[in-house]
Amino acid sequence: MSGGTDRAMKRFSVAPRRCGLLLSVSLCLCGASGVSAQTRWPSETPPRPLPAREVKFPPYQVQTLPNGLQVVVVLHHEQPAVSTRLLIRAGGSSDPNGKLGLARLAASLLDQGTTTKSATELADAIDFIGGAMSTGAGTDLCYLNMIVMKDSFETGLSMLSDMTRHPAFAQQEIDRQRQQILSGLRVSLEDPEYIANAVFDRLVYGFHPYGMPQTGTPQTINAITRDDLVAFHKKYFAPNNAILAIVGDVTADEALAEAKKVFGDWERHDVPAVTFIDPPEPTRRVIVVNKPDAVQTELRVGHIGVPRKSPDYMALNLAVRILGGEGSNRLHQVLRTERGLTYGAQASFDTLKWSGDIEAETNTRSEATGEVLRLIVDEFWRLQRDRVGERELADAKAYLTGSFPLTIETPDQIAMQVLNVIFYDLPLEHLQTFRERVNAVTVDDVQRVARLYLKPDHLSVVLVGNAAAFTTQLQGVGFGKYETVELANLDLTAADFKQGKTAVGGAGQAGEAGRAGKAGAGGVGAERARPHTVAYRSAQQQSVAQPPAPAITPAENEKAKTLLDRVLAAKGGLEKLRGIKTITAATKAPVTDRNGAPAQVLTTTYLQYPNRVRVEERLGDATRQTVYDGERAWLRDPQGAVHEADVNRLRDFETSFRRDTISMLLAAANGTIRARLLPDVKDDAGKLYHALELSGNGLEPVVLSIDPQSGLIAKQTFVAGGPGGQLIEERFSDYRGVDGIQVPFTTTAFGSGRQLGERQVTSITFNAPIDPALFKRPSP
Repeated sequence: MSGGTDRAMKRFSVAPRRCGLLLSVSLCLCGASGVSAQTRWPSETPPRPLPAREVKFPPYQVQTLPNGLQVVVVLHHEQPAVSTRLLIRAGGSSDPNGKLGLARLAASLLDQGTTTKSATELADAIDFIGGAMSTGAGTDLCYLNMIVMKDSFETGLSMLSDMTRHPAFAQQEIDRQRQQILSGLRVSLEDPEYIANAVFDRLVYGFHPYGMPQTGTPQTINAITRDDLVAFHKKYFAPNNAILAIVGDVTADEALAEAKKVFGDWERHDVPAVTFIDPPEPTRRVIVVNKPDAVQTELRVGHIGVPRKSPDYMALNLAVRILGGEGSNRLHQVLRTERGLTYGAQASFDTLKWSGDIEAETNTRSEATGEVLRLIVDEFWRLQRDRVGERELADAKAYLTGSFPLTIETPDQIAMQVLNVIFYDLPLEHLQTFRERVNAVTVDDVQRVARLYLKPDHLSVVLVGNAAAFTTQLQGVGFGKYETVELANLDLTAADFKQGKTAVGGAGQAGEAGRAGKAGAGGVGAERARPHTVAYRSAQQQSVAQPPAPAITPAENEKAKTLLDRVLAAKGGLEKLRGIKTITAATKAPVTDRNGAPAQVLTTTYLQYPNRVRVEERLGDATRQTVYDGERAWLRDPQGAVHEADVNRLRDFETSFRRDTISMLLAAANGTIRARLLPDVKDDAGKLYHALELSGNGLEPVVLSIDPQSGLIAKQTFVAGGPGGQLIEERFSDYRGVDGIQVPFTTTAFGSGRQLGERQVTSITFNAPIDPALFKRPSP
């Protein structure tokens, strides 16, 4: 809190599940058995989530034709349509040396004419039957897709076969597609987001195929000839290297019969096996790509991960979702909600055929680059070091299980799910047991994989932006060693990312081309994703190191001290604050009783520094006292019974005292905790505030937002309840002078963006005598 009652009253902000025994009980009075009213926060109890409805994957059948073509049939009679998708197990990772982008160019030409139909004739034929077609290439594969009405199934399947087996690769179409790709590359190579992603891939995977630009480079795209396209097609397009999925309003017999009729005469041939060099082990390396005209910085932070088939996939997937994914997103909380440093942040878990990576990404204004980088790295350390909260994990699970039905609504979506399982050599039962596998993951599982796979001290970091505007910040956040590359001189195939140096046109294969493939991030056929053939990491859990504390330069330290001095002066002055020995305060807080009627919690708090407090609460006829004497805590319930506080609640009291604003300000002034200046932050209305972080000596970071005009604390933000706890924001207003001390008479608490409650001071006195008996535990 930020006023005279800062110390006594702002404890309502601590984790709601323990609020009844915290110094914040003035706002969060918990219900007690036997009383006629029960306080609840928020005042309108949110509805309970609906029970998860059972979702059954549609029935399916898998059969391999004599020529080796795997055919999957999924029955889905809800729409009179049929989706057919054919995958070839070769993608951008199979591009030969010097021909990066070959798979993409080849795939783009599959629907641009066959040996019997021109591109125009193909398009007209599809339009005539009211269908749709698409082709493309991912990292691990090429794909062709056709969606038609049921009565055109045979026609559509025949067209799909023709495009797959007999592409024309007409020179006119090659030139046209080449120019389209080159035009796209010219735009992409000026796009900071594309550059950041591409450089990150190279850092993580090195010269493994997954590290090379799958879209190619202008040089490699121009080097591709028609003979290269024909050779690629001849080498990899074989029935024994393909999977065909048929999903929709057909029977299994109908679908299999048509597949045999249309594809049965496709001759198989041996497809050469390829092996890849392993990606490098995770190594701390920072690449700065200088784009002088940029006003913000693209950040990518992460390292190698695991292949899709890893037995730890689900647990690590949930861990990364807690870091920055849907359902739970620590990065967004810290960077956006708490600090206002970005419009959004996320972490992704790319898992593909042979490998994968873990990547955090965001962008921010140039002057906040160092701070954002430090916060991202801190969250990697936190996830590796501390157990996640049960609620966090439950939220991430709920998102996964709740969104799964949305991924199998249409025939095309169902086809994707089936192909994913077969392509990654996963058990077919995975289609039916998704929810069970998600819900089986425990907090212990998440902690185990976080400690096993996360490497916060070996992160690859990419920063794309105006280097002159942010590189001076890197030393102060522990990244003083970095490499700078001018955007105009960037070469994604060179070892040092600079043109004119040793470069490769392909990737490091053991043998001819050394790659495997990326199928897309969430499913086969996606454009961007990554992987590796690296062997599974040692099963031994590695010791968890602590993150190095970011160094603070003398200049930064002086700026923080200047702001701290201003806050102290605005509050009433250092000597005034040091002179406070006791506080007696009365407050009121509107609540809703158990019947839904409005009520008020009236609270009197007696606080004696350094660490004794008594809180007396009254709601209607019910009263309760909570007392902490510096060593023990107890509660007297409305029936008069006395209950001893457990270890966790004692810890909450101690944390509350550390987080008391006056105590924090005095500790920072004395040098017992650290004050660090952060970039300015904006509230939802766009108002700018100075930001000061206080931490150390047992105090988890608390960020003070300071009004630049008055120097008063407008709000403070912290994570309550330990790792995985709720992000709490306390906003202070209605400041009034009391005995020379500025006191906020209104405090409003928000948890993860939702208002938790509000309390108002009705009276407050400083240094009034307090009877020591108030802190003595009553006899049983």
